[in-house]
Amino acid sequence: MALLARERRVSRSAFTRDYYRPSPALVTAAAAASSVSSHPPSAPPVAPKRPGEVGGEAWVPPPPVNPSVWRASHAARLQHAHACSSRAQRIREENKRVCDETERLTASHRSEVERRLEDRIGDVTFWREEMSGRHASLDQDASKLKVLRERLRKAHHLYLQPLEVALKCIDIRRERVGVEEVEDEVSTALRQEVQELGRCRAALADGLADTEHQLRRVLACRHHLQQDVMDKDTALEVEQNTARLTPTAPPTTIIPAQKVDPSPVSVDGWYGTGEKLLSRADQEHQLADQVLDAAEDLLVATSRHLRQRLDHTDHCLKERIADTRHAKTLLEEEHAKVVEEERQLEKSLVEVEDQLEAKRGPLALVQTRLHSRARRPNMERTRDEVEEALLREVDELELTISRLTSAAEISRRQLQNLRSERVSLEHDINLKARTLLLDEVKVAGLRSTVTIDTH
Repeated sequence: MALLARERRVSRSAFTRDYYRPSPALVTAAAAASSVSSHPPSAPPVAPKRPGEVGGEAWVPPPPVNPSVWRASHAARLQHAHACSSRAQRIREENKRVCDETERLTASHRSEVERRLEDRIGDVTFWREEMSGRHASLDQDASKLKVLRERLRKAHHLYLQPLEVALKCIDIRRERVGVEEVEDEVSTALRQEVQELGRCRAALADGLADTEHQLRRVLACRHHLQQDVMDKDTALEVEQNTARLTPTAPPTTIIPAQKVDPSPVSVDGWYGTGEKLLSRADQEHQLADQVLDAAEDLLVATSRHLRQRLDHTDHCLKERIADTRHAKTLLEEEHAKVVEEERQLEKSLVEVEDQLEAKRGPLALVQTRLHSRARRPNMERTRDEVEEALLREVDELELTISRLTSAAEISRRQLQNLRSERVSLEHDINLKARTLLLDEVKVAGLRSTVTIDTH
């Protein structure tokens, strides 16, 4: 079709018009022939008559042609035919040359286009594989980040229970009264545990925020990669379909007056966009690995620190319970001794009082004897051995009664002290028992429900 159109253009060109234009010699010969035929040398001038003219004379045929005119006309015709044949031969050779040249140019352009199409298909395939690999890598990173996000959320929520338990343990231990409300190692350990739990939960919250931020970046980059892979798949399909087209395979009809707009993206821009996207994907992959490693280390570190802190608090609590129990045991033993001593002292006091009561009769007897002998008359009131013995007995009895009275008074005071001490011991024992109830039953029982996963 292109060759036919070119032939039409060639036939309408100035060269073709000049080629088929009569030569000057032919024109001169024709003019001479016409001048000879219009002025015959022997025939007289006769006015021409039109055939069928009304009112005129009968039509007379023209006189015979002069031989010189016939020869000139024959020569001109031969020359014109020869010129036409020569011109046709030159046109045929030119057409063959044009066909060969256009066929060669068409084949060259087609091979170059096919080669460039193959190169383009190779480039698109290569970049598509690169983008697909980065997309798969980021897809794995997104899955890992989602799992890590759930682990961080679980750990952040899981560490809320130990914090609540530690605060409740502090509130429970505030119920201690008296001397038991001491600032011991357990109180210090519980406060440090609360602080450590707060720091760990804050670190986990920061790690969770970083993980979610990186996950959003990875998902955005993955979306761009996925869109680019889809575009490259479409472009690859278009390029492959274009490469499969042949001059004889449909559709190969020429679309008249079709204007193809130039592509808005340059090759350098296409390469630059792909390199930027790959660089961003690699950067997001590295950042995702860093976030994963940092979060994994954070989970392990927080779990280990909290486990150590909980073990330290439990150890302090066990020691405190053991100390309290030991102190309570000593107090109970001392209380038993005091109770026994009180019982023995009460028994001794009863004996002293009995002895004191028993001394009243002999003292009254001696005093009665002395008063009775004082009634002896005149010289019979001698200070004899009996009187001296009675006086010594009175002194001894009064001294004995005084000692017994003093012993009874001392025993009563000591008995009162023992009773006060017994009450104090019982109060301390009750305080120790209450402390043991709070620490061993409530606090230890509450802390036994705390579990820390070793991530």
